[in-house]
Amino acid sequence: MGSAPKIGDLNFATSVGCYQPDLAMHRPTSKPLGLTEQSMYLYGGWRDESGALHIVERKFCGPMTAGLWMMTNRSGKVVLAPESLQTVRGEVKREYSEREHHLHGSLLGKAGGAPEEGLDYRLTHGAMSWREGSILQLDGRLVGPGIQIASLDGDEPFFYTSELYRMRGTVLGESVEGFVFLDHGYWPHGRDWKEWKIFNGTQLSWSAFATEFADGSVEWGQVAIGRQMFNFVAVADADGPVAMDVGTTGGVDPDPEDWAQRIGFQANDGRTWVFELEPGGQMSQFSAARWGGYRAQAGKILRHRETRDVRVAFSWGESFMERFRDEGVGSVDALLAGR
Repeated sequence: MGSAPKIGDLNFATSVGCYQPDLAMHRPTSKPLGLTEQSMYLYGGWRDESGALHIVERKFCGPMTAGLWMMTNRSGKVVLAPESLQTVRGEVKREYSEREHHLHGSLLGKAGGAPEEGLDYRLTHGAMSWREGSILQLDGRLVGPGIQIASLDGDEPFFYTSELYRMRGTVLGESVEGFVFLDHGYWPHGRDWKEWKIFNGTQLSWSAFATEFADGSVEWGQVAIGRQMFNFVAVADADGPVAMDVGTTGGVDPDPEDWAQRIGFQANDGRTWVFELEPGGQMSQFSAARWGGYRAQAGKILRHRETRDVRVAFSWGESFMERFRDEGVGSVDALLAGR
């Protein structure tokens, strides 16, 4: 018999699509495709009245959370705000009902008297409220359907959901408006995402983005360039899919320090969404807490030749530049020119 892949080796064949959000799917007991929730992420970006960008990320593994990454570019580059060190770490209380999901408290703070700002996160049908004491107070609404991503592998299967919320409130005492993504990652229990093969080798770049235009319409998505079959352009608006393609192509423009100045994500019909780095948008401290050449950076993603006026935009982009070089991925201009 000739050589063949082992059973279940499907090159991370990926499928993407929209879904209708509901509260039940956000319970940690939900098991899409038979997989269990391993991580829940709250992250996003907002601008204050001065134009300064504020970026935030909080990850939950079960009831445990390591704290809030609150970053700002008030100084001209993205740095960790000192107030992050006062946010809730450790175990929080989770309460789920048919009308509301509520994550709150600071069990470590109660036990040790730590001077932590309180966490109070509430998710209801179509709405989100997020409080981190005096540091962050945000309220917002769901923007249309969610996006789901599934990638097949016999040993390391992967399923991911993402929802976008348009938010307003205050951050570090400043009035802000922008976006929060509510994402869940599902895979077999036992390893963290940063121990998973997609993070450690398959992914070249993965970006989440959201843009509100002057007419009030919102376009957002999850887009990725990867090895094997982990390539997709999943873009939606308030009404549903704008582009839901796999087997897509990409391009990248790195700088001398391996930050991506631009990344192109091209759908199968030629429509291309381009990430552009925010001036000073390199998340150096966040990236240094990870490994493997990981780079996280803030910017915006717009469709190539977009003509609509932008009101507010944010993208969280991730890349591994050495992997781009290994795969011989060309420039964004070459991608746009069809070369």
